[in-house]
Amino acid sequence: MTWPVFTEEAIIRFLLVLARATAFFSVFPVFGGGGVPVRIKAAAGAVLALFLFGTVGPLADLPTHALGLALLIIKEVVLGILLGSLVNFVFMGAQFAGQSIGVQMGLAIASIFDPGTGEQVSVSGRFYYLVAILLFLGTDLHHPFLAGFGRSFELLPIGSGSFAVAGFQHWAELSGKVLLLAVRMSLPVIGALLLVDLALGFLSRLVPQMNIFLVGFPLKIGLGLAALALSMGVGARVLSSAIDSLVVDFHSLMSWMR
Repeated sequence: MTWPVFTEEAIIRFLLVLARATAFFSVFPVFGGGGVPVRIKAAAGAVLALFLFGTVGPLADLPTHALGLALLIIKEVVLGILLGSLVNFVFMGAQFAGQSIGVQMGLAIASIFDPGTGEQVSVSGRFYYLVAILLFLGTDLHHPFLAGFGRSFELLPIGSGSFAVAGFQHWAELSGKVLLLAVRMSLPVIGALLLVDLALGFLSRLVPQMNIFLVGFPLKIGLGLAALALSMGVGARVLSSAIDSLVVDFHSLMSWMR
C-alpha cells in the first residue's frame, strides 16, 4: 500500500485554499452569522477546500518564514470575506426593506432576536430575510456563486501579489445597491401606508372628536399586511433580478481585484 506524500508546498497550498473557503462560508448567506455553529462553517469550508485543492496550481514562490505565510493567509481570508459579503448584500437589502415597512406599520416595538446578526430585528425584517433565503435556495441561485468562487482560484491565484485598490473601491460602490434594493422592495407597501396616513390626516380634520391613534393603529397594521401580501410577487421578482445582477457583479469584483 502506497501512502500519499504530503510535501511542504502541498500543505501550504491547502492551508491557503482552506483559509479562503472558510472565510467565504463564514459570511455566505445561510452559513453566515451566528445562527450556524462555527464547527458547521469550518466543516463546510474544509469540504469545499478538499474539492478545490486538486484544481489549484502549485505556488510560484513558497514563503520562507512564518510572517510571509501569515500574510498570505490573511490575504486569502480578506478575499474570502469580500466575496462572501458581496453575496450577502441582497439579503441585507431585503431585511432593511422589511424593517422599514415594520416602522411604517407600527411594528417597530415588536422585535425578535436575530441569531444571524446577534441583534434585535423587527418581525417584518426577519420575514423578508427568510423569504430571500427561500428564494435563493429554492431556485438554485446559490450554484452560480459557488461556481464563481471556484473560478476565483483561476482569476486570483493563491499567493499571487497583492490586491488592487480599485477592487476595494468597486466593492464599496456595489454596497450602495443595498439601499436601492431596500427602496424598490418596500416602495409598494410604504406608498400604500402613506396614502393611509393622508386619509387619516384628513379624517382627523373632519372629525376632531375621533381618536385617530386608536383607530389608525390597527388600520395601518391590517392594510399594511394586505399590501405586503399583494406586493410579494413584485418583491420576489425584484429580489430575483437583484440576485441575477449580483452574479455579474460577483465576477466583475474578481476582475477588479486583479
